[in-house]
Amino acid sequence: MIYFILSVYSLVLASFLHVVGINYPLRKPFLRRISSECDYCGEKLAAIHMLPVVSFVLLKGRTGCCNQPMSWSYFIVEILAPIFVCILYSVYGLESPFYLYLFIFSLLLILYVSDIFYLYIPNVILLVHFTMYTSYYGYIDFAVLLQHMYQLIIGAVVFLGIYLFVRKGFGFGDIKLLILLCFFLSLKEAIFIFIIAVFSGAILMSMIAIFKRGIGKKRIPFVPFILFGFLLCPFVNDLFWQFVLYK
Repeated sequence: MIYFILSVYSLVLASFLHVVGINYPLRKPFLRRISSECDYCGEKLAAIHMLPVVSFVLLKGRTGCCNQPMSWSYFIVEILAPIFVCILYSVYGLESPFYLYLFIFSLLLILYVSDIFYLYIPNVILLVHFTMYTSYYGYIDFAVLLQHMYQLIIGAVVFLGIYLFVRKGFGFGDIKLLILLCFFLSLKEAIFIFIIAVFSGAILMSMIAIFKRGIGKKRIPFVPFILFGFLLCPFVNDLFWQFVLYK
């Protein structure tokens, strides 16, 4: 029963976060909307067309009003959320790591959508999550907050150094996100996410370049690869560092 409840709530949450990621960069309202609208023709959507996952499958990936192809981001976000949340619960239960990873996951889903659609990482979204996290630990345990502030400073040195040294391949928004992950998690976890993101991105881009020319001239969103690294982090990070440091 708990897995069903988690799946339903995570589906609803993921659908809402997708709306935020789509609308906030365009400064469109998303909190007080009475109903959703078609991305193409602007027609108000029927309730059945707003059901997470189900509507995408029933409509065969096309809009019900004007028959235009829907972005696969809807399906990916909505199917990914319950899978990740349920696996997370099976490993951590309802302990604090579960809520922490869920909090970060919500941030990354918003940024995943805004990055693939607009190549944009909103500073306000980063600031809101930073403020929420800081306020919580400032109230619960100030010593823990100071430790995370220290991790933030170290992370800033590391990732700003990488950005200044490499420059190409990363936007400054990506670097700000990685620095923020050092604050939420730990430097080791943030570096693990970065390594996975770089290698998975390089592999995918190499495969695409083989079949599609001119890909090197286009800007590629990096947040999807950061999200992929994060999805592995709760389950693989410790094993990765054990292998690297103690092999």
